[in-house]
Amino acid sequence: MNFSKEEITQIAGDEMMESNIAGNPKYEWIDVVAIPQRPLELKSNLFFTTHSSGEGGWDSGFDRRPTAAKVAYDKGWHLGIEEGTDAGGSEYLMVRRLDVLAQKLYEQARSGSNPYVVGVTGSVGKTTTVAFLEHLIRTSDAGVTRFYSKRLTPLSVMCHYINRVEQDTPFIVMEYSAYLKDHIAHLSELLPPNIAFLTNIYEAHINPGMFESKQDIYESKIRIKPAESEGYVNNRILNELGMLMPPGWGGFDVELPEGLHNKLLPPTLRTAEMYTVGKLLAGEISLNMRTLRQAYETFVPPENRIATVNFRGESIYFHGETSGGSRLWSWFETIDGSCPWLLVEDVNFADEDPQGFKGLLEKIFNSDKTFVLDTPANRERLPVKAHFVDTKEFGETMRNKVRGYAVYHKALATRQPGFAPEVYLNERW
Repeated sequence: MNFSKEEITQIAGDEMMESNIAGNPKYEWIDVVAIPQRPLELKSNLFFTTHSSGEGGWDSGFDRRPTAAKVAYDKGWHLGIEEGTDAGGSEYLMVRRLDVLAQKLYEQARSGSNPYVVGVTGSVGKTTTVAFLEHLIRTSDAGVTRFYSKRLTPLSVMCHYINRVEQDTPFIVMEYSAYLKDHIAHLSELLPPNIAFLTNIYEAHINPGMFESKQDIYESKIRIKPAESEGYVNNRILNELGMLMPPGWGGFDVELPEGLHNKLLPPTLRTAEMYTVGKLLAGEISLNMRTLRQAYETFVPPENRIATVNFRGESIYFHGETSGGSRLWSWFETIDGSCPWLLVEDVNFADEDPQGFKGLLEKIFNSDKTFVLDTPANRERLPVKAHFVDTKEFGETMRNKVRGYAVYHKALATRQPGFAPEVYLNERW
């Protein structure tokens, strides 16, 4: 939605302090925090000088104030500032607290729209599943907006909604992620889903101060669903934890996408979960099976979460995210029981403690088809025994032995701007 300066001033109410913005410009974007869907070459942008200490575990802390004045001046943007912030000659709107103004603008945007919100949570595969649901809805020719950022926080959700949801937007799809125990509950209160899906629970984020067990993770993620909304939980989760069906929820068993083909998707349980959630949603919003089939077979996973590359005539999946045990183990949970070749160039657990999922790592790196490039960093970071090989053997294995289902892992590679997995592999090996 677009807001003018006068509308923002009225919405700010008692938060408003002063403004030197001439006239009554209407902003095509209100930049609360950075999100990847911000249009390029923005002219009319109100750029918030937001800052955070990282308290509450939502983010790692950030401060736009030192650079905002130059950014706004160079681009011709207006600034949203708090008292004491240097505007550097740019026109500005000053309020007591920018986070409060963001909340007020969000509430105004919410009051002027009524989309059907689809929420997905789980340990592994949320981003890909939500992207598939977006593709499914779009395949039916309905309008849909997907909220995506590396880490969705209240401020980034508000930024998505303020800028990307119009009065007639029919659907929103969003993943609800937990880094601390109450995060999903907060996100669900901020943007309550009309229908929620809980797909899987693994030993992710079992770290001091985060989660202590899979039961702990489950109790956090089950809070995605408001009492009045629809909700589906994977029966496998309840069986593994010895839990009864939570009140107000329905259960589902994973269905295989039989007779459907998409060479970009791996033959794993995650793919089957994705398809099953899509089928459940299709039933809830009255989409036919033809649309579901078409969506499945034309789906291209976004953000390089599942990258398929051609290496010397062979198809290989490239895994460029963190080395979390649940993420890596998900490649081994195959529909037909096959075991992948896993070629590991770089291990990096980022801010996760690998001791929390050491059991999964032992299973992954005990496979006789898992090869790890022998580097000091890999030996230092990997807390389990592994089949370390030198560069020569690693390359020979890649070129001469690997056939069929194979995964190449270079941690955090696809987070690098412009990184091209296929070009990299064929040049590297």
